[in-house]
Amino acid sequence: MSSPASGSAGVAPASPRLLPTIGGPNFALAVLFGMNLLNYIDRYSFFAVGVDIKKSFDIDDFWYSVLGVAFMVVYTVVSPVMGWLGDRYDRRRLLAGGVALWSFATVGSAFSLDFYHMFFWRSLLGVGEASYGVLAPTLIADLFPVEKRGKAMGLYYLALPLGGALGYALGGWIGDHWGWSRAFLIVGLPGLLAAVAGLLIHDPGRGASEGGQPTGSTDRPRMIDYLRLFKIPTYVLNTVGMAAVTFATGAYAVHGANFYQTVRGMSMTRATSSIGILTALAGLLGIALGTGLADFTMRFTRRAYLLLAAIVTAAAVPLGLLAILEKDTAVSLGLLFGAMLLTSMVLGPCNTVIANVVPANKRASGFALYIFLIHVFGDISSPVILGWISTFFGRPDVAESWLGSFFSSLGATPTGDENLTVAMLVVAPVLAVGAAFFLFGSRYLPEDQQHVKDAAAAAGVEHVEANVYH
Repeated sequence: MSSPASGSAGVAPASPRLLPTIGGPNFALAVLFGMNLLNYIDRYSFFAVGVDIKKSFDIDDFWYSVLGVAFMVVYTVVSPVMGWLGDRYDRRRLLAGGVALWSFATVGSAFSLDFYHMFFWRSLLGVGEASYGVLAPTLIADLFPVEKRGKAMGLYYLALPLGGALGYALGGWIGDHWGWSRAFLIVGLPGLLAAVAGLLIHDPGRGASEGGQPTGSTDRPRMIDYLRLFKIPTYVLNTVGMAAVTFATGAYAVHGANFYQTVRGMSMTRATSSIGILTALAGLLGIALGTGLADFTMRFTRRAYLLLAAIVTAAAVPLGLLAILEKDTAVSLGLLFGAMLLTSMVLGPCNTVIANVVPANKRASGFALYIFLIHVFGDISSPVILGWISTFFGRPDVAESWLGSFFSSLGATPTGDENLTVAMLVVAPVLAVGAAFFLFGSRYLPEDQQHVKDAAAAAGVEHVEANVYH
């Protein structure tokens, strides 16, 4: 927000002076990484103890899926509001408040007595996570210039597999030894410390890394400017591709441990620890490989980021299919690891693309809209769709139909009154669609990135001229 003492007209200080800062970009990145790590620990601990929650509340796969996506529905709905706020007000306060709220909601989940209590806490979790999910990437984009942004984004997203793995492993181990409620209590409390750290990071101002003056109140976007995001081809096509990848990751996150326990007969500890370890390894290797390969191939083509996303997403399709149909759990988990590795490779490049094709003063809202769309059509939809398919194909009349017989011939037979195997097979064709959209988006990427650079350069010239004549 601008103030009379802010120097140049219309230029806002990055953060109110009454809030001190510690360190520079690397310290801020470390804090944001820590927040992201805790975010995914909190998120995935729920899925680790999902089977016990189902038993405690006496619910089936469909209602468990509703609980699984409750926080994501709220997160997605609140994200556009947070994007609007993030383009206007102090991002550190918004960020810290969100982290504190989601930590409180995680602890509150431990005291749930029934489905409705858990639904409330999971929904509140979404409000807190919306602030962090929208604002953290915009801060990274403003802290690091374009040539360093891809690596910074890659490091930031390494917290996803590590947090997911820790969430599965800690949640499963605590749930096995002390019950599912203790898991939420233990993983939720550290977030309060992260919230305090969020108040101390440096916010350089919106657009600072573009080499010009940070944007202020005169540059705040209007509603029509947000609608114009749909006129950026790369933005739209990349978002559709990421929605497909998010559909797949959401399906595996909610139903993966459930599948290996109920269909393949693994124990809770073995299933959650196995998936947790695979998630961590696949994510760490995938994000590092994706970021490194994307930066390396940029030497040969400016389409590199989305060409890489198209190739690895297409390659994940057959591995995902075989992983679900393979009855040997060791082989199945190995194939699943391959699919997870490949889909993890898109995270750094595709999120960097959003930062690179959206102007600085619209970036928070650009990420908010992006988050809204990939989650509505991705991991909000997929768990519920898969839960419904599992219940539908578990019905005796459907299982005995020609379609049910066809899936049975592939090895997708019902387990009790559910057929989670058929449901999990839906992921593969969705990934194939995502690969196609990444490929289409790569054609427009160089031109759309150049538009942002040209606009930033023009804005810098106008700012200098304004100071000269005034």
